[in-house]
Amino acid sequence: MTNKVYPMRVERDQRGNNIYKYTKPFYFSNMGTIKYEYLIASYAFSYAMSFSEEGHHRRTRSGGSKSRKNVEVFCDAFIGKLGEFAVYQYFKDNGVLLNYPDVSIMGQGEWDSYDFIYKGRKIGAKTTKSIGNLLLLETKDWNQNAQYIPNLKTGNADYDDMLFVRVDSNIVSNLKEKKLYYNNEIDIDILEEEFKKGTYQFDISHVPIDTIKLAIQNKLIINKNDYLQSLDTKMDAQNYYIQSLDMFQINGYINTLKGIK
Repeated sequence: MTNKVYPMRVERDQRGNNIYKYTKPFYFSNMGTIKYEYLIASYAFSYAMSFSEEGHHRRTRSGGSKSRKNVEVFCDAFIGKLGEFAVYQYFKDNGVLLNYPDVSIMGQGEWDSYDFIYKGRKIGAKTTKSIGNLLLLETKDWNQNAQYIPNLKTGNADYDDMLFVRVDSNIVSNLKEKKLYYNNEIDIDILEEEFKKGTYQFDISHVPIDTIKLAIQNKLIINKNDYLQSLDTKMDAQNYYIQSLDMFQINGYINTLKGIK
């Protein structure tokens, strides 16, 4: 396995805006459909974390200035949890039984640790929509050793691997079209209707921790207030990035895990 990471191309428009363009994209390739029982678990978790009194997700990203509304928080939590269940399901179907994704409801100031631990190997999962081609890691959350800074004091900062998951769900675009995405409140019947419309296919790639370290060392950074692909997507925080074609096929990683004694 050879680690290489390539920078995106930066274009500057007439107004001086920096627009970052993919140079190494690997477009979505359906690897399966998330089972209904996992969809329900993801929905219930995300609803509680965004709309209930006991749940709490950060409204502002590290280094960000934009405060997310409850519907945004729901969508981010929902897609993130779907990604974890996609990993759990796919690995289980291919002979590797990971721990069941955490669906406990955490309050303000509580942080979870690793998404998965398999025979001592610490694994994170980062999920985005099917059109995504970047693993994004907020620079204020990660140090030069690729340790997750918020968990340094708890001893849960060191990862062995990251998984990049893409989920084909149109819930965000549909809610934006209905002008509901940036709201704090939403009719539960409308939310459930949008939930039922999804197809929930997924794909998964493997990102070794050495690849993340290389991206950090090479300063592969997209800055706050710069743009991704077009002026439609403005970055709210500074992020390290890894392009999807610089990642590795998941089946090779599964075989590696099977070989761990």
